[in-house]
Amino acid sequence: MTQPPRTPPPGIPASAPGAPARNPLGLASLIVGSAGPVIGLVFLLAQGVLVARGELSMLAVVSTANGVLAALAAGVAVVLGVIAVTRRGRSRVLAAAGIALGASGLVGVIGTVLYGIVVNLSRVYD
Repeated sequence: MTQPPRTPPPGIPASAPGAPARNPLGLASLIVGSAGPVIGLVFLLAQGVLVARGELSMLAVVSTANGVLAALAAGVAVVLGVIAVTRRGRSRVLAAAGIALGASGLVGVIGTVLYGIVVNLSRVYD
C-alpha cells in the first residue's frame, strides 16, 4: 500500500522551492545571545543571596564573573550571527536576532563597566 503524499495542515504554507535553507549558525547565535540575560538573572539572584547573608566581600567576585560571562556570551552571539548572515542561501532571521541580542548584551556590559568607573572616580574626587 502506498500512502498519499503528506501535505501540511490547512493554514500552514508548504515550503517554497526557492525558500532559504536552515541556518544552524543563526540558531546557535540566537541561543547564545539569549543565554546572556538568563546568566545575568542567575547572578542577580546569587548577589541577592550574598547580600541577605551579609557576605558583601564576595559581591565583587560574583559581579565580575557575571560581567565576564555576559561579555563572552554576547561576543560569541555577535560573531556567530555575523558568520551566519554572510552565508549565502541561508535564512538570516535567527542570525539577525542573535546579533541584536549579542549587541544589546555588549552595550549592557559596557554600560556596567562605565558605571563602575564613574562611581569610583566620584569617590576619588569627593
